[in-house]
Amino acid sequence: MIVCGLFLRIENAQSRILHSDEAVQAYQLRELMETGDYRYDPKDKHGPLLYYFASALNKGLDIESAELSRVSLRLLPILASVGLIIFLLTLLREFSFTTLLGSSFMALSPLPVIYGAYFVQEALFVLIGFLLLYSCFTFWNRQSPVRAAIVGLLTGAFFLTKETAIIHIAAIALVVFIAFPTGRRLESWQKAARLPNLAAGLVSFVLIWVLFYSSGFKDFSQVGDSFKAFINYAERAQGAGHEKPFFYYLSIMWPHTAEGVRWGEALFLLLSFAGLIVTLLDRRSLDPRIQIGILYGFLSLLLYSTIPYKTPWLVLSSYASLALAAGLAIRFLYVRYSNGWIRVIVIGVSLYCLFGQYKLTKLANRYAADARNPYIYQHTSPQFQKLVDRITDLEALDPERQLTIAIGGDDNAWPLPWYLRDNDTVGYWMDPKQTPPLDVVVGPAGELPPTLSVTHIPEYHGLRENVLLECWIRNELWDAFMETR
Repeated sequence: MIVCGLFLRIENAQSRILHSDEAVQAYQLRELMETGDYRYDPKDKHGPLLYYFASALNKGLDIESAELSRVSLRLLPILASVGLIIFLLTLLREFSFTTLLGSSFMALSPLPVIYGAYFVQEALFVLIGFLLLYSCFTFWNRQSPVRAAIVGLLTGAFFLTKETAIIHIAAIALVVFIAFPTGRRLESWQKAARLPNLAAGLVSFVLIWVLFYSSGFKDFSQVGDSFKAFINYAERAQGAGHEKPFFYYLSIMWPHTAEGVRWGEALFLLLSFAGLIVTLLDRRSLDPRIQIGILYGFLSLLLYSTIPYKTPWLVLSSYASLALAAGLAIRFLYVRYSNGWIRVIVIGVSLYCLFGQYKLTKLANRYAADARNPYIYQHTSPQFQKLVDRITDLEALDPERQLTIAIGGDDNAWPLPWYLRDNDTVGYWMDPKQTPPLDVVVGPAGELPPTLSVTHIPEYHGLRENVLLECWIRNELWDAFMETR
């Protein structure tokens, strides 16, 4: 299952052009790899851990910034996603149908495969979140300064990856509290609050926070900026153009048809919620490590569903818990009924569900950047590659001279800056109407200066669903290009 999960993620990474968010992250990584410096932006960027880890990984593999490909760029999220599969598989440190099936669902299902191969923070964020969850549980079960330091370190790493860690910290605290017997809670609190434990946890937290936000103790102003991000992201949580209804996340997985393509994970969802019911009704006999793993994701799902701002990758942590819950439901049915035929049916249902998830993932990989794929969100259209290829063809007309390129508009520029990263004669204008008539002018359709029609030839390229770009090519350049055809 681990090998299959790795292969599916690599396949998805190869078949999908960069999302605009991935291109923004890639640009940050490139600057860090080339200059060794990182500048945190609390208004529009997440924490620095993804960039530092990805930079170290690529340098360890002797991959330079100019050599970053779709797969090598996404290698860290792929490894983090596979790491989570292995973590879930070995959760109980012994063979278990629950963890075997849970990790298999994570390996084969479309949403974890897709966002396990996305160069955004989420895959790393989810892995750190589960490590923190179980570190907290281990600490509360047996307190020590070393365990407190591990909790502090992982808490800092959690926030260094993404500011939304604050939502998950609330969920982690609640489920760990629920998992402990009532009689032991007060004793655990008293031991945890001892000075050596508090000091060890606080020191490790502050150390990793300052280390990364100050770029290795070089710029301490970024440490202050890191706290401003919580205000910005609290405002963004109200929607910022990404408002979705309460049941949006479940609707992604519920059976539906998008322009003739059928999607849906009904059986997986039913098994997952059945597993949640088993967790709530059978708490005394259930291993607490399974219990907190399931409750953590379902509680996170509830919290994210109440927030107006929604994107599919935010539910990745919850999906891991849904996978564990589905595995628990199958195990419960298998153990509950000793009749041989019923057990055969249960095994058949589990295999059928796993194969269904695999087929759905293969379908999602086939439609890796297609708007009909419900698991992707505002993804770059495959047609965008034609614009990149056109600029490459124009640059090849005179390799010794770089084209002068003007990009108009803000949001509509990405992911083009990533593909033009090695061109020193590219300029960006926030107001498309102010874009100058250089060799090539790219911007949102209908918003560029109308005078371009006198000196340039237009082409039209899709950026993403319902977003069209104009590419204006200088007449002389166009004529020279046509002579090569």
